[in-house]
Amino acid sequence: MNEKELLEHYQVSLQTFDPDQWSRNGFYDAGTRTIFINSALSPEKRHQVLLHELGHLGHTSTAYNYAATRCENEANRFMIRRLVQEELAKYDDSATFNWFNFAKKYNLKTTTDELMIQDEYLKFAEGL
Repeated sequence: MNEKELLEHYQVSLQTFDPDQWSRNGFYDAGTRTIFINSALSPEKRHQVLLHELGHLGHTSTAYNYAATRCENEANRFMIRRLVQEELAKYDDSATFNWFNFAKKYNLKTTTDELMIQDEYLKFAEGL
């Protein structure tokens, strides 16, 4: 899905902010169902951040305050799942998927991210 389709599907709005306003790539405001994204991001990074912020849709501010790491991991899982699906859609043979190159492409450096990439790939591959 492109950006417009994602926003319509999840019924959220999108606003941008200048990099000098916040030192983040993006954030989600549950009260207004609005995703805010840094206007200086490349189109690829913007898409990645949008997917991550969509992963926060089910999080309440209370849940985030008490379990921020869990919420961030869930948002990353959502993003990784969508990015792996998009990546595999480009392949004639999904067995040629290289999780390390994928992690490098999206600057996913944590062990948790690496495990999520591998897990999402296997879920997709088993579903074929």
